[in-house]
Amino acid sequence: MAVLAAACLPSLVLPSLASGQVGPPPGPSSVVQAYRTDTPPTIDGVLDEAFWQRVDPVTDFRQRTPVDGAPASERTELRVAFDRDAIYFAVVAYDSDPEAIRRSILHREGRIDQDDNVRIGLDTYHDRRNAYIFELNPFGTQGDALITDESMTLADWNWEGVYESEGRITEDGWVVEAAVPFSTIRFSDDDAPTMGILLERTIRRKNEFVYFPHVSQEFRSGLVQVSQYATLLGLEDLRRGRYMEAKPFAIAGRSVDGQDGDAPRAVETLGEIGLDFKYSITSNLTLDATLNPDFAQVEADNVQINLTRFGLFFPEKREFFLERAGLFSFGDARETEVFFSRRIGIANDIAGGGRLTGQAGPLSVGALSLFTQDARDSEGGLVPGGLNSVLRLRADPFPRTTVGGIFTSLDAGDAWNRVAGADAQVRFGGSSSLVGWAARSFRSDGPTVTAGSVKLDVGNSVVSAGGGFTRVPSAFDPALGFVRRRDMQRYEGSLAAFPRFESSRWARQLVTALNGEYIEGLDRTKQSTSLLSHNMLTFQTGDWLMANLRRRSEAIPNGARIQGRALAPGEYAFSTVEVRWRSNDSRPLSTRGGFSAGGFWGGNRTQVSVGGQWKTGPYLTVGADYTWNDVSLPVEDGDFSTRLFGATVLGAVSRSLFANALVQYDDVSNVVRANVRIDWIHTPGSDLFVVFDTGYLTGDLLDPRTERWQQRTGVVKLTYLKAF
Repeated sequence: MAVLAAACLPSLVLPSLASGQVGPPPGPSSVVQAYRTDTPPTIDGVLDEAFWQRVDPVTDFRQRTPVDGAPASERTELRVAFDRDAIYFAVVAYDSDPEAIRRSILHREGRIDQDDNVRIGLDTYHDRRNAYIFELNPFGTQGDALITDESMTLADWNWEGVYESEGRITEDGWVVEAAVPFSTIRFSDDDAPTMGILLERTIRRKNEFVYFPHVSQEFRSGLVQVSQYATLLGLEDLRRGRYMEAKPFAIAGRSVDGQDGDAPRAVETLGEIGLDFKYSITSNLTLDATLNPDFAQVEADNVQINLTRFGLFFPEKREFFLERAGLFSFGDARETEVFFSRRIGIANDIAGGGRLTGQAGPLSVGALSLFTQDARDSEGGLVPGGLNSVLRLRADPFPRTTVGGIFTSLDAGDAWNRVAGADAQVRFGGSSSLVGWAARSFRSDGPTVTAGSVKLDVGNSVVSAGGGFTRVPSAFDPALGFVRRRDMQRYEGSLAAFPRFESSRWARQLVTALNGEYIEGLDRTKQSTSLLSHNMLTFQTGDWLMANLRRRSEAIPNGARIQGRALAPGEYAFSTVEVRWRSNDSRPLSTRGGFSAGGFWGGNRTQVSVGGQWKTGPYLTVGADYTWNDVSLPVEDGDFSTRLFGATVLGAVSRSLFANALVQYDDVSNVVRANVRIDWIHTPGSDLFVVFDTGYLTGDLLDPRTERWQQRTGVVKLTYLKAF
């Protein structure tokens, strides 16, 4: 099946394949006892408070990788304490070679996974489905995320909770101490709430992951498998009441657009004030309100060059939409999403609104309603604002089973759009699931249509098989959603094997999969087929090598456009081979890249990409990526190439003062874009942002009156969090 598999398998020792737990089983106890203290600790990474010595540490940590179930190679101790206001964690990570501990990230929400780190999972409702994640490295640098229904995406790591942490290196390893206020997390109204807890430690130089409690490879998602968390007991007499916080902001700046021909130059002086407000209606249910929100501090999107006939997907990065974002997800990610928050506030500014999230009895509740203002498009036409609303409900009728519904509504001017849907997910075995959804869209000026999908995945720690069916009519139009492809019925299937080589000195795991899909229109006319052989070998060093072989066919009876070049109607079939690699990015110097070549819409396409990252230490990291496409299509002006270059610079003075710069250039738009963002966290949860954003036009100018500077914006934004 696979080029790489054929090359690698004969040289590996097949008896070393791991299909289950190795070594002695985990200890019988999966309970952690929290210790009550009347005096809160000083969060300094020094466990010199007397009560820490009275807390019995959890020490039964076992490997998940490289050897599933084996004792950890380094000792780890976890202690948990609490008072009325916060829960406290102390982790002692012993290390036989403290000089080799990897630590380089000072940026909050940076790539902490590149360092030695610990991740604390806290299932606050003890529903065995949802959890908070608090990630810490030896500096005490913070990262945090949310798990929803035992699943998460990269966007879930954009959530930022307010808590304290500190870490330090010792002669025996490293220590981290953290205090999470009960106002930061949501939990049940019980007098003595029970929670779930897990701790994952990464020993980066060994690429060793150790867990308490042990989550075997049978559960492929590891940290995300909330159903496998240990039980946290002993919490009681926690501070209740109505928690409120206000976060006002002020913004000042100036924006200058370049002159285009004889059009006047646009100059705008920026000056705004606004407010974000949070109120805990109960300890389970939180109301967020916003007035005149501004997202000037949000980092820029990565430039993408579209060589497909479909629209591109850009992820959400705005803070207001990120907390409990997984609760609002419905549909197939990046393909057919009934609610996609980037539909709100991009073309039209948000005037204000609110959001309600949390638990109401057995239900998970998510409700959002925002008003947007009228705006003008690039040609001066009116883009009416309106009311954007979403209601999302989920319930858990049985263990590892979730059912839910969604309703979205957009009222803009005289037009309206509504979508109603229902979904269900059943998780069983170690890593098996059955997922389905159906949604019906209604429009004031169009038909009522239904889309839906069902997918089954059955697998364990070594093999898996799956299949699915998706149907999306051409008129399916969720105005607050994202639909990549309409008028289609997709049939898909997959077979995969991922053996582990636990006794090998150099190879860790091979993933080899065969994925196929057949797409037809609702009139049963064939549109596309795809057959992919995917193969990736991960090494004990943390490097990986991937080889893919794909065969595609596309039928376009009405033709299509690729980068503005018209393709003739017909059926196109082509094959592509791809090889990619990435070295362990926890090293001071790491590289990545790839090569692909093959047919492309009746012609040919070759792609080469290279990139790397250099960490000079915790204060400066520099990265760069370059992608070159050489395309030959059987049409007029069909021979062309594209180049995309991106560079990132991350600088830090401390954990509270850091900056990042993103510089990008592509020769399709011929624009150099630069985004620089400086962030000073002057108090926890409060920031001073300084943001510069520019665009410079390169190449020949069709009109000599056109300015090369397309945009120059400078913004200062101050936020201040006040809790009541």
